[in-house]
Amino acid sequence: MRGPMGNFVRQSLSWGIVSALLLPILLSVVTGLRTLLAALGDDVGARFCGRVALAVAVVWLLAVVATSILAGLAALDAADRGCGRRGGRIPRPHRTGRRRSGRRRPHRHEGDESAGAAGDDGLGSDGRLSRRDAGAG
Repeated sequence: MRGPMGNFVRQSLSWGIVSALLLPILLSVVTGLRTLLAALGDDVGARFCGRVALAVAVVWLLAVVATSILAGLAALDAADRGCGRRGGRIPRPHRTGRRRSGRRRPHRHEGDESAGAAGDDGLGSDGRLSRRDAGAG
């Protein structure tokens, strides 16, 4: 979105995200304080903290709903603009000039001279099993 409405949506979305993340922390602190005051016998303070916790919970729910609506508006605007693509084309990654060959190496059979330096025992020149004999196929 461009213009003053776009700035409003962007700023509101930022505040909505911050409040949606921080208000649950405040809610838990006020609820814990209410429980502490009730345990100490301060019923007036506990009742006040309960009402503050209810108000914080309502504001938090409104922030979550407003943030989701504003995110939807921003997403619809981005879809209308083509998500930043020019000419409707999807950008392709740069090619390096090297192409991979689609050919596979020929399968080695038993008795082949290139099976390994050790011959038919299946051990390579370093004493380990070759791929064929190790089950790697």
